[in-house]
Amino acid sequence: MAVKTELTTNQLVVTLTGIDALWALKRRVVIDRSNIVSAKVIDRKSAIKLLRLRLWGSYLPGVVCAGTFSLRKSAGLPAGSRAFMSVYRAKQVLVVFTSGTRPAVVAVETPAPEAFVAAISG
Repeated sequence: MAVKTELTTNQLVVTLTGIDALWALKRRVVIDRSNIVSAKVIDRKSAIKLLRLRLWGSYLPGVVCAGTFSLRKSAGLPAGSRAFMSVYRAKQVLVVFTSGTRPAVVAVETPAPEAFVAAISG
């Protein structure tokens, strides 16, 4: 897995390299820290259940969920909201909710998702 998640004082930067960039059809996602509403750690299946349609990227059940997706109405977000995913086989993933709609949700597999939640919240 070549996904690097970095939290600076102003931004959350997710950088994908190699095959991960190919799966997601994107190399980088940058979210301003002022746009982050909340962050939490949830299980992979719950994160994938937020999704509706794959717009661009890849989805192989149980293997990879990477790219940009539209969100279900049951996610409780405005119509037209999108999610960026880079999730593979981890049981727990970091999910960041933003005040924007593109992306409104960013879900990534990180080595220590609880540490990122604590850093974003605190």
